Amino acid sequence: MADIGKNDEAVAAALDAPVGRGEPILQVRNLQKHFPLTQGILFKKQVGAVKAVDGVSFDLYQGETLGIVGESGCGKSTVAKLLMNLERATAGEVFYKGQDITKLSGRALKAVRRNIQMVFQDPYTSLNPRMTVGDIIGEPYDIHPEVAPKGDRRRKVQELLDVVGLNPEYINRYPHQFSGGQRQRIGIARGLALNPEIIICDEPVSALDVSVQAQVINLMGKLQEEFNLSYLFIAHDLSIVRHISDRVGVMYLGKMAEIGTDEQIYEHPTHPYTQALLSAVPVPDPQARAHRERIILTGDVPSPANPPSGCSFRTRCWKAQERCSQETPILAVPARFQGQNTPAAHFSACHFAEEKQVVPVH
Repeated sequence: MADIGKNDEAVAAALDAPVGRGEPILQVRNLQKHFPLTQGILFKKQVGAVKAVDGVSFDLYQGETLGIVGESGCGKSTVAKLLMNLERATAGEVFYKGQDITKLSGRALKAVRRNIQMVFQDPYTSLNPRMTVGDIIGEPYDIHPEVAPKGDRRRKVQELLDVVGLNPEYINRYPHQFSGGQRQRIGIARGLALNPEIIICDEPVSALDVSVQAQVINLMGKLQEEFNLSYLFIAHDLSIVRHISDRVGVMYLGKMAEIGTDEQIYEHPTHPYTQALLSAVPVPDPQARAHRERIILTGDVPSPANPPSGCSFRTRCWKAQERCSQETPILAVPARFQGQNTPAAHFSACHFAEEKQVVPVH
């Protein structure tokens, strides 16, 4: 494993490594992205910074899906861009197989990006309307010609269309001739073209109808088994994240509030923000819906340009005390659960973390 700093042992111990997964394929440590706020026209002066991502750490293992959820503006998509090095990190490290990709550029970065691909949120804008489906899916082969010789590319593109459930004869069609779900399948095929090990999915089904969402999610699960892919699945729909994820991380205002397995997060949440999120999930059973507690958060999400001191959630938290404004909570197993064999013993960034049943158990 790469040398990832003095605090690595504490961080790694806190990230709930899945049993039997071995070494992580992707390690993120204290990742930060601060966008400067400036004044002036000719002589610009920095007067502050928008802390879009402010110290995020997690591991991703071979063949697993890590879901990341949170409100709009919490930094989920910025994390995705940082992992691809589409945005340069202000601080922190991203290790792919022990190599820090935040410091790479040129050919070295190009080689890493071959193994880390991305599926974008909007299938209508992520595909070039002037290019045919064959050109869109085959474009990665122009950037990495060693993957497929020119004479073999048409066959490979048709194979990819077939893999994602589209007719290979559609190779000469344009994006406007497809539905939203079909366009997202084209985006997935493009992501698979270079045989990557990691696919970062930035809300890949949020723009699709519910029935089409299910088709795309089932397709991604099938492809994961077939190609042994690792997914970082970013979404704001908690039910979809639970369906596809092995582990779930909850983000709030640029930081990770809680991380654990799907069972730990959904059935044994310990962070107040996670509990509030889960209480808003629709419940199909009228009786269960009538008897569950609804947690209503007061106030607005603070500005990432001026986040609260201490715990960033304290301005909306019903448990907030003086300590919360003075001391930033660390992402770790709460003291009251340490050494206990309980699902509540998972990472939570709260001084007063305690288990609360929010989603009715069927």
